[in-house]
Amino acid sequence: MTVGERIPRVDAVEKVTGAAVYGSDVALAGMLHGAVLRSPHPHARIVSIDVSRARRAPGVAAVVTGRDFPFTFGSAVKDQPFLAIDRVRYVGEPVVAVAADTERRAQEALDLIDVEYEALPAVFDLRDALADGAPLVHPDLHTYERGSHQIVPHSNVNTLYHFERGDLAAGFAAADLVVEEEYTAQALSHAALETHASVAVWNPIRGDYTLWVSTDRPFHLRDELAGALGVPSTKVRLVVGYVGGSFGGKNTLVSEAVAVALARHAGGRPVRVGFSREEDLTTSQLRVPAILRLKTGATSDGILLAQSADILWGSGAYTSNTVGVAVRGAQSVVGPYRTPNVAITSRQVYTNTPVTGSYRGYGVTQVTWACESQMDEIARRLGIDPLEVRLRNAYEEGDPFLNGQIMRGVNVRESLERAAEQIGWGSVERPPAPHLRRGKGIAALIKPTATPTSSNCVIEVQEDGEVVVSCSAPEIGSGQATVLAQMAADTIGVSLDRVTIVPTDTASSPYNGPVASSRTTFHVGNAIRLAGGEVRAEILRVAAGKLGADPDLLDLRDGTVYEGSQARISLAELLGGPAFSGRSVIGSARYSSAGSPLLKAEPGLEWMSSIFWMVGAHAAEVEVDLETGVVRVVAVAAAHDVGRAINPVTCEQQIEGGVVMGLSNALFEQLHSDEGRIGNGSFTDYKIATIQDTPRIVPIIVESEHPEAPFGAKGIGEPAAAATPPAIANALCDALGIRIRDLPLAAERVLEALLAARDEENGSAPGGGEPP
Repeated sequence: MTVGERIPRVDAVEKVTGAAVYGSDVALAGMLHGAVLRSPHPHARIVSIDVSRARRAPGVAAVVTGRDFPFTFGSAVKDQPFLAIDRVRYVGEPVVAVAADTERRAQEALDLIDVEYEALPAVFDLRDALADGAPLVHPDLHTYERGSHQIVPHSNVNTLYHFERGDLAAGFAAADLVVEEEYTAQALSHAALETHASVAVWNPIRGDYTLWVSTDRPFHLRDELAGALGVPSTKVRLVVGYVGGSFGGKNTLVSEAVAVALARHAGGRPVRVGFSREEDLTTSQLRVPAILRLKTGATSDGILLAQSADILWGSGAYTSNTVGVAVRGAQSVVGPYRTPNVAITSRQVYTNTPVTGSYRGYGVTQVTWACESQMDEIARRLGIDPLEVRLRNAYEEGDPFLNGQIMRGVNVRESLERAAEQIGWGSVERPPAPHLRRGKGIAALIKPTATPTSSNCVIEVQEDGEVVVSCSAPEIGSGQATVLAQMAADTIGVSLDRVTIVPTDTASSPYNGPVASSRTTFHVGNAIRLAGGEVRAEILRVAAGKLGADPDLLDLRDGTVYEGSQARISLAELLGGPAFSGRSVIGSARYSSAGSPLLKAEPGLEWMSSIFWMVGAHAAEVEVDLETGVVRVVAVAAAHDVGRAINPVTCEQQIEGGVVMGLSNALFEQLHSDEGRIGNGSFTDYKIATIQDTPRIVPIIVESEHPEAPFGAKGIGEPAAAATPPAIANALCDALGIRIRDLPLAAERVLEALLAARDEENGSAPGGGEPP
């Protein structure tokens, strides 16, 4: 058995030797190179475009404007053009694309294009976008093709969601303490190592498109592109190799939109579009910024009675896939806590800023920041230990979610206790110098997975005993190729080195939902379990016939058929022999969570259910320099309920990576914008955590039983980053007695808070004196 073992990644050698092929590595014969002319304005009408000189430039094969390719796309609202058609809505929006025989010639041709703009009023702030008379980013929003979610016509609100449970007024009336505060979470770049890159080919004879892409959701991207172009999905083919990091940023049309537009006008030649780091940071999809106002009522002993949440999300200039953030993400704002009376209002707002979208956690990082900061405020105002307040309210097995679904596998209490234990909760650490202060903080989280979704799998055991698994789950760096191979090996009864997970090609691979929402191990694992069981049963049936044995007495282990303890025949001998005449064994299966009894909820609210819940807790120790405001994270203990760890090493890697990402979000990352123009478009200026900032990390695997999970496994990739920022902020407050409610907790912000606290203590005007 390999499940549960610490197995090295199956793709490790390929990656460290440079043999792995990523989307940005694709090079085809006759390939052209694309470049993009981008808008210098946040909001403007396009008066005219003159591309005549660019078309005559050496090496130029195609020049395309929005008028040449007048299609719009969007998974929830079809509001985004491939190239701006009649107006631009953010600085950096693609306006004209050029394809030439070299990258340099394509870039040079951009300088030969003349665009005349008429500037329009713009809006950048979320609150300003809601004000009466605010400039409308999309005046015709109500006429767009979209899903069933609610909008506010003739406004900048492209998503409106409201949910109530219980009696909010009665809950607040019964509370001994009511805390009302506002928190903000900033927009962030996904900062994946591999920037957006894709290659597109249009076949003028067949009228179809083939793309080589880096994406975590090939079938969703295929369908989104086909829907935008008005062609059947069979006319769009996506080929996916390795993906150099996504974190939610590679699941919609970004470079692909430009590549397809150019390919359509390139006479059948392939066109590559690869974004620079600056384009990736300043003009590609970002994390959704949020303003979260929470009002929470509790008893004197810290029992939660009521919570209201009013959340503003910024989608930027287009909706992209952020509707789910505003709906599903908002539902986690109460955290992993029993709260009988709840009201949530969530609005997503257009602004003239770059497009935002899903980011690791899909809204849970933002709401966890607010919820867990608020929980600490309640604890401190009541004089109760912050850990104890959480333990008194934490979900337990069998508790109902907001919609009445009975939750399984929600080991919040053990996660909290084990994280706290590892950080030395309750002990006082002496700072190493007089100008330093130390503190400890803790935060918990809960996250659903996309439900219901489906996964398909085809497994072929070839005549030499090799097992080929096709399941359309691109390896995005999180190790799913390894854990899926482990599950396939153990289900069938072969050694791990005999299993290959083949790359995704939507023309030949079976359908799978996205490699997102931490759904892959659970959903694809279940499909592998079903298909592998089918294959195993057929192999044993054939072996029984060949050996003259009872199939119920046969077993398949490590690629050999056993009868009791006696090895009878190898797979290669069985499948390559006369019984099969060299034929292979093929099994296929589909798994969907739809119809599971675990999803039962109050009538009409079943859509809020999750087939499994991810919970965890992070405890942090920080050290603060009173003279500079610099926060150094000393240690983080991160406990997560994974159901069962298929590969403990991979789980620990996900937890460790999530902690570093959360730390980076908390302390460093910030996009500096002036009138919609982002000014820090490089890793020199856009600060992310480095190895020097990485603290001691203690990953803690918590395991629980889930009745429908393959081998008991749930997911871990997404929630691992969410609890770190509030844990750090809570530790900072423990050290200084100062609450900072806006991210990031940059040194200058901390120092400003220290000076303000000193001024308040001395009764002086703000800005004077030294930090305490």
